[in-house]
Amino acid sequence: MRNLILAAASVAFLASGAATIAAEQTEGTVVSVNASNGTLALQNGQTFTFANGTQLYGILPGQTVGVTHAGSQGLGAFNPAPAND
Repeated sequence: MRNLILAAASVAFLASGAATIAAEQTEGTVVSVNASNGTLALQNGQTFTFANGTQLYGILPGQTVGVTHAGSQGLGAFNPAPAND
């Protein structure tokens, strides 16, 4: 039973690593943001949906942000130039 649990944990760990490897990063200017729906739209036409919309609090239209994503699924939002703040 212990080997089965270790095997399942290993598969889960490897699967999460594969998702991280497939993630991309995009930078752009925010057109609209809705933290309650978890959506973020950039000026270049890209729209992302975040499972955890709370990470979008404090982001305002007109700001430049970076988005880590897998397709249109937003995984993280970040300041692409933190030294300038």
